[in-house]
Formats: sequence, C-alpha cells, structure tokens
Amino acid sequence: MLNTGFGFLLLMVMQAYTPFTPADYFDPGEYQISPGDEIWVSLPGGIPFSGLEEAVSVVLFPVALDGILNIPAMPRIDTNGMTLQVLQDTIAGLFADVYRGMNVSVGLARSASFQIPVTGQVGRPGIVTVNGLSRLTEALGSAGGVTSTGATSEVLVISLDGDSTAFNLNDFLVNGNMNSNPLMLRNSRIHVQTTAATIIVEGALAVPLAELGTVLIPTKRIPVEFIPGECAREAVARVGGASSVANLDGCYVCRINTDSVPAMIPFSVQGAVAPVQLQPGDRVVVPSSFGFISVTGQVIATAPVPYSPGMTVSYYIGMAGGYSSVARRNSINMVLSDGAKIDAELTDVVPPGATIEVPRIPVKFWEEYLTILTGIATVVIAYQSIFN
Repeated sequence: MLNTGFGFLLLMVMQAYTPFTPADYFDPGEYQISPGDEIWVSLPGGIPFSGLEEAVSVVLFPVALDGILNIPAMPRIDTNGMTLQVLQDTIAGLFADVYRGMNVSVGLARSASFQIPVTGQVGRPGIVTVNGLSRLTEALGSAGGVTSTGATSEVLVISLDGDSTAFNLNDFLVNGNMNSNPLMLRNSRIHVQTTAATIIVEGALAVPLAELGTVLIPTKRIPVEFIPGECAREAVARVGGASSVANLDGCYVCRINTDSVPAMIPFSVQGAVAPVQLQPGDRVVVPSSFGFISVTGQVIATAPVPYSPGMTVSYYIGMAGGYSSVARRNSINMVLSDGAKIDAELTDVVPPGATIEVPRIPVKFWEEYLTILTGIATVVIAYQSIFN
C-alpha cells in the first residue's frame, strides 16, 4: 500500500501538466540520466488506493545530486551511468512487481543544465551551458562555432577520465547521421583540432543560419576544412548546398597551377559532369544563373567571369588573373547593367550584369616611342651578334 507521503506528493502535481514524448525528440537509449533531471511517471486510472475516482495520474520525481532517484514505497534507484531507456524499464518493472502487474509510462520531464569547456578552433573558447538534450553542434554554436581553421571531420569529446571520442560532423551535415552529432554528457569537454589544409566554397549558396558559427555563417564565401578524397559536389553539400538562383551545371573549381595561372575545372551539382576531386587551396565556385561579369582592360585574362552573388570587385579582378603590369589600380570603373558608370573600390559588391574596367596607367607620347625604339635596337643588336 502507498504511504501517506506518496499519496500527498501525487495529489500536489498540477493537473495541467503534459509531458512531452521522448521518442519525438531523441532516442531514450542514447540519453544519459544526469543529476537534476526530472522524471515523469503516468499511472493509469489515477493514484492507487487514493479513493478518488478522478485523480491526477502524472507525477514528477527529481534525480538527486548524487544520482539517486527516490520513489516513495520503492527501492532507491542509482541512475549513475544509466540511460533513460534502462530507467524506464527499471521503474516499469518495480511498479509491476509491487502493484501486481500495473503498467506505467515513464519519460523525461526536464533535462538538467550543466557546463562543459570548449577549446581549440572555435570562435569563443570557454565554458558553455548545455543540457542532456543538447547536441555537439549546439554546444559548438554556443562557443562561437568552428572557425575556418577547425577540423570538423574529427571533433574530440573528452570524458573526465581522459578518454576521447572523435566525431565526424561532416557526416551529420551532409548525411544527417545523428551518431556523428551526439548528445552532450556531464563531466566532458570538447576540443576542435586545427585542420591541415582548407578550401573555399563560394557563390550562390543556400547557407543555413549559424549552426556552427563561423563555418556556417550566412555568407557567400566560406573557408572550410579540406577533406582528402572529397569531390566538389560533396563540398557544396557540406556547406548547405546551392541556392535557388544557382547555375547548377555551370559550377567550376578554380585551381592555381604551378605556373600561377588559375585553371577552371567544370563540375555539376546535379552530377551531369564528372566529379572533380579537390586539392588543398581549391576554390569551389557555384555561379548564379544571372550570367557573367565582364572584366576588361589591364588584366591578365579579359574573359567573362561567372557571376557570384555578394562578391566584390577584387574577387572578379582576381578571377581574371589579376592586374597587368601597366594597370592603373587606383582608378577602376564599373559599368552597371543600365549603362551607368561609377568609380569602384575593390571592396564594392558587384551587381549582376556589370562590367569592370581596369584602365592603363597614363603614358606620355615620348615614353611610347622610347619603348618602341628600345625594342628595335634590341632586335638590331641581336641580328648583328648572329651574323657578324
């Protein structure tokens, strides 16, 4: 029979309380019970032996600071190291034994908050507050997110006794594998290592909100970790995929070869073009369907450059091979799609359909002639050296 204390505790629970269903949010077999958690128990038919026809059937029990869960008229339950699934089975078994097969439902009413250190390549290293329902990405977001030099392929979660487990967050970001984005545990810490090399993904990207801070900020030019064996299409998916205005079949990888001349290697987000395996330092470009930006004048290659939303004048000049030796760098013009001509700064964002003009430095007429005469003299001297 229930003692008086148990009956009084049950009657004190608010009738309006509605617990959430753990299965809707996480795997009870993954969640670790922590001191400060609250557990709900639903008793069918109201409070046993209360004599009330309509009684509150849900009651809360807190887990004490030493990890012990006390349910009146039941043996003490040591929850240290216990998952929610095991606790559910344990409480259900106790009620079935004591009350002749009574079936009860058990769940998590509240997850206790605790603090863990986050170190390494994050925006704000230090102590962050999480709870047992917080996942690794949320803890990293609270620490300012992984920086562009952080290795998201091998984030370490280290226990109090020094054991460490490496988690590949890229597997979660690309494939949605929750095993790579674990729930946080009390008495653990997170360390983000420095990546060996990086790539840049830029252009018309559907970048999500800051889930991992610096890595996933809503920008159009994102430095991320280089992953050996990854292809360009996978890198685009890793940062959130292409936007609705992207030219999916016009993507390319910009790679600087040994002769310092950029090469453009095409690929398709849709898979219409063969995959391009990435190398450290590559720039993966997803152009917009808006078309091209013309770069004319004193640049190495005066070819149209695929338009990428949010990119600046300096970006397009760089994509055209950079300045020639006679470029007038402090007097760049930008002709807009409506014909208007403006003075442009290197940091100005280039709108769709614009043309960038890089003028030549002023040269006096006698300097032109001097250059020509010098060239002729060089040819004459070379001729005489050969035939005399």
